[in-house]
Amino acid sequence: MRGAIAAILIAGAALALIPALHLPLFYESFLYLILHWIVLATSWNILSGYSGYFSFGHGAFFGAGMYTTAVLTSRFDVPFLWTIPAAAGVAVLLGLALGAVVFRVRELRGELFALVTLAVTFVVGTIVLNTPIDGGPGLYLSAVPVPAIGPSPSSSLYLLALGAAVVTLVAARWIVGSKLGAGLFAIRDDEDVAEVLGVPTYRYKMTAFAISCGLAGVAGGIHALFVSYVTTSE
Repeated sequence: MRGAIAAILIAGAALALIPALHLPLFYESFLYLILHWIVLATSWNILSGYSGYFSFGHGAFFGAGMYTTAVLTSRFDVPFLWTIPAAAGVAVLLGLALGAVVFRVRELRGELFALVTLAVTFVVGTIVLNTPIDGGPGLYLSAVPVPAIGPSPSSSLYLLALGAAVVTLVAARWIVGSKLGAGLFAIRDDEDVAEVLGVPTYRYKMTAFAISCGLAGVAGGIHALFVSYVTTSE
């Protein structure tokens, strides 16, 4: 496990040198999108791949992160970097609220869990669209300054996405080799047997869900600044 984590960190350090090459904007934006999808796919896999609870509602937690950053930066002038922990926190709270209900109901497994999470996405989108959070027109972030992490705004966004991807991959690899990972794999294989063997299935599922949602929220917060305009269609 340490070797894999070391490889991720070394690769991340090497990729962090790309802005020094002064590549055209297109290439930095393209690399940003690759890293963005790495974060989203890996964060989804932490719950759905490891535990077997397939979620069709990952977009709701991603969207929660986007709107948290968009609202705080565009309406309250909060510095962008400060909104990223808030974006993760809101996504985690939303996930824990959902998990506290669905993970307690034994019947909500498999296809039913997937459908419930899909429904949550539509519910969250409807709430946002019909409240002062959005109100319909969406939120503009074109005036929000990009943190000067790199030599240009596009390279700064690339480095933010790279940092998020490295953290996500390290977290995912650490879980695989931990007691949490072993418990999640046992749940995926046969949850009833896992419970009989003493695996705290509810706690492990909630932990995995919180990590998954938090990372999706981080991706959403960064992506809000990348697209500069946030609406429910995003």
